[in-house]
Amino acid sequence: MFFAIFIGSMMMINSLAISIVLFGIAARMLRWMEQTRLLGYKRLPLVFDLGIASLWILLVLTGSVWGWAALYMVLGLFENLEPALYFSIVSFTTVGYGDVVLDPEWRLLAGMTATHGLLTFGLFTAFLVEVFNFPTRARRS
Repeated sequence: MFFAIFIGSMMMINSLAISIVLFGIAARMLRWMEQTRLLGYKRLPLVFDLGIASLWILLVLTGSVWGWAALYMVLGLFENLEPALYFSIVSFTTVGYGDVVLDPEWRLLAGMTATHGLLTFGLFTAFLVEVFNFPTRARRS
């Protein structure tokens, strides 16, 4: 049990740290594009910003889900990639169908995957708020 908690905690800490760095890069990229007027970029009606933000969120989400699936495979909890990826997606999004489950000694990882998903979706929300608020802040400076 404690080993599962340790492994899950390390996975969450590392993955969330990477997610935070990636969101920071995206926010700086949007600010830089605004300041340099790259390719004539002049704050299109938020569509461009939301497009970049959505693609970035998809990148982070995909990386996180694949990271959990890889962990499950490394730990030998699944023999094939498809069920590992399926379980990762179902747990990460907190859907939790229950048709695929982990062995009892590793089932705490399912809850940790769901917790990681909740935290990541919170980061998504904060990032989108940042994208929406950036035009207001840019006008003030």
